[in-house]
Amino acid sequence: MNHKQDTAAFAASNVYRMAGGSALPLKPGLALQFAQVPASACFRKEFAIDRSPVIFGFMLAGLNCCHYADGALRHTRCVHTGGSNRITYLPETSGVLDCKGGMQRLSILVAPEFLEGYLEQERAKLPTGLAGAINGKDVAFQWTGRQCPQKMRIVADILGAAYAGPLRKMHLEARALELIGMQLSEYLALDAPRPLPRLAASDVSRVRDAREILLQDMENPPSMTQLARMAGINEKKLKYGFKQVFGMPVFEYFRNYRLEMARDLLASGIMSVTEVGVHIGYQSLSHFSEEFRKKFGVTPKKFQGGRQP
Repeated sequence: MNHKQDTAAFAASNVYRMAGGSALPLKPGLALQFAQVPASACFRKEFAIDRSPVIFGFMLAGLNCCHYADGALRHTRCVHTGGSNRITYLPETSGVLDCKGGMQRLSILVAPEFLEGYLEQERAKLPTGLAGAINGKDVAFQWTGRQCPQKMRIVADILGAAYAGPLRKMHLEARALELIGMQLSEYLALDAPRPLPRLAASDVSRVRDAREILLQDMENPPSMTQLARMAGINEKKLKYGFKQVFGMPVFEYFRNYRLEMARDLLASGIMSVTEVGVHIGYQSLSHFSEEFRKKFGVTPKKFQGGRQP
């Protein structure tokens, strides 16, 4: 493996060894990595990346959150939940990674030079982020793909590959390239949405204010229009700004926040299931139970019961 082509393997072994993850080299410039956090644990790691592979990431379950402290994505926060998938390039980037219990993530680590041969004819049409990666520029970017059952089926096939020996490696390589091809096809589509404009510092401050306002009264959250007015920002900018700063739409963040709080309260044992549901603003206990089950794979009652001495 030459100096250029070892980018993916180098990053995997020295930077992306997170949550017990380990890299499986497939060929020069191409590697797989599976990382997971046990359901009963949480994981936190500071990272500082110099050279970066292009990362095709797929979240199977759970949640992780990256707080970027330096680099082109500095002062932003990106949350990855089950089913989400992204293309990420993080040169000259530092920050903190938080993973919640039950997190499972498959990453395909690709050296920019590896992609160059496949995309040579498309080079003039490449989006700025990927073009910069292939040209060796140290400018981070992140793109979010559509959630798609077909992608997750291929991910599951990779993790459950029944082949052994050389055939297993061939199978994994073929499936990894298939996933890369699906992601790039979507990313390079002519109708792909244009990148949203970067927020001014004053707008980031207002978006953060909106978050605080949103979480003040979980029983009676404001509407999007009310929230924008209270934070002093227009509604359109709040919608895309909130996603840039916190990694997800406003009310998806609100729902996740409530359920994360519910899990912590249930684990502490200081409240009953009913009391927790009321405390975080659910009017219907059955609705709370169903939302909790969808997110964590178990009902609140069983979750709390499993943690009683």
